[in-house]
Amino acid sequence: MKHLPSSWKSERLIISDVKPFEIVELQKLYDTSRYIQEWDGQENDINYVKNCIEQGNLPPGGILANYRIQSIRTLEGNQTIGMLSVYHGYPAEHVLYLEFLYIRNVVQKQGYGQEMMSALTNQLTILGYDEIRINVALKNWPALRFWFRSGFSQIGGIYGDEKHSSNNFANIELIKKL
Repeated sequence: MKHLPSSWKSERLIISDVKPFEIVELQKLYDTSRYIQEWDGQENDINYVKNCIEQGNLPPGGILANYRIQSIRTLEGNQTIGMLSVYHGYPAEHVLYLEFLYIRNVVQKQGYGQEMMSALTNQLTILGYDEIRINVALKNWPALRFWFRSGFSQIGGIYGDEKHSSNNFANIELIKKL
């Protein structure tokens, strides 16, 4: 199974494996993304980035060698604007599981997310992947709209609480065929 390169580009972005000196900055970025806990009910992990580098955020039976966390920076100005976390080969060999993608709030709505997904799709097609999957909180309407616009039009399953309330949460697994 082939993996994403350690560094790759799109028209305006460079995506590369997280280096130790980036951990603090990326953790702050992750912390600012945690407004979504109102949608997914998860607590903020104050060591998310460090843990991802050291242990990965792995699926059941997963191995660290198939996991990758990468920073997303602008080509012009080298500004860190986001991060990407993926697992190669889950739930099947030619599937990439997109564990986490976040673009900094102040640069959202400037096309970086769509550009990132287009470049990722191109990379994965070249590498021979058949599909991309992502798990999205059902209460996260902005993300659901984004992923649908990005071509994630199939549903793999719905998981979580069966009843709706402000204290209950569920996720939907979305699939994009390549």
